[in-house]
This record gives sequence, C-alpha cells and structure tokens, in this order.
Amino acid sequence: MPNLDSVLSDDKIWGYADVFRPERFLDGSGQLVKREEFIPFSIGRRVCLGESLAKMELFLFMTILIQRFEFKPVDPDNLPTLKGVFGVTHAPSKYEARAVPR
Repeated sequence: MPNLDSVLSDDKIWGYADVFRPERFLDGSGQLVKREEFIPFSIGRRVCLGESLAKMELFLFMTILIQRFEFKPVDPDNLPTLKGVFGVTHAPSKYEARAVPR
C-alpha cells in the first residue's frame, strides 16, 4: 500500500503541513491551483473508483452544513490537536464542536 501520508504531510512540499491554510491552493489572483502532490484518492492503478462521487457528495453535504450552521469550538482556548490515531487509516483524534444555527 502506498504511504500517502508521507506526501500529504510533508513540510518540504506544503510548508507547515500541520497548519490549516486553504490559501495554499490559490495563486496570486485568487484562482484555484491544482497541486500535483495533493493525492488524497491515491494515483495510478490504485486510484479510488468513487473519487468523483465522493467529491460531489462532500461538496453538497458541506455546502448545506455551512449555509445552515456556524461551527465553533466548545472551548476556544483548548483547540483540538492535529495529531491523529494511526491504524489502517489515519483518523483524527476525538474532539467536540458546536453547530450554531444561522
């Protein structure tokens, strides 16, 4: 199995990969840049067959949630860590968030 985490969390490629910075996917004029190193669905023969469906469903699901709720941490002074739980996959640690209706 390929180790996608080694590419997706490499500071040499992303510059502070553990920091949430969506602007790393934008160019100087604010246009979306497709990064060759961004391979969450793998590449080659082992690419996920459901990639297009997953992206479409994720877009619809997240759009509805963001339109209807504002997400806030339960404790703003104690934000969740980016360290995950390793197993067959790399899952996020447990955390709590509040969804406040808009």
